[in-house]
Amino acid sequence: MNAVPRSARAEVDVRLTAGIHTPDVLAGIRECVADCEGITVADVSWSVGTAEAPDSPLVEAVASTAAAVTGDRVFRRSATGGGDAKKLRTAGISTVEFALGTDTPHAPDEYVPVDTLVDNAVVYARLPAAWLSEPDP
Repeated sequence: MNAVPRSARAEVDVRLTAGIHTPDVLAGIRECVADCEGITVADVSWSVGTAEAPDSPLVEAVASTAAAVTGDRVFRRSATGGGDAKKLRTAGISTVEFALGTDTPHAPDEYVPVDTLVDNAVVYARLPAAWLSEPDP
């Protein structure tokens, strides 16, 4: 407490939503710290975000199947996680990340009840047929 170290290091993981131009964000960060004595930005790695269109046949199939299984409204959102979806979309493969869960993701008390795991399995089992029935854009 009340100690001021001679130096410090921080690692920052910035996850941008698809469509945000990463080089512009990096330029803004560099501009922000340019006048701060002793602060440097190093070891920057980045990739361009990807997204499936919210009204694409795959998104429609996932959302309608999940809604049918759960009886609840399904909200579509952009996830900025590090799964394989971005790599697959970059390769031209339609991909979404989907899972039913709880209000505790990534929390110390995270859990998923068995009935929710079953619902996930049912959604994935029904999804191929639902996707095939979606009209092409």
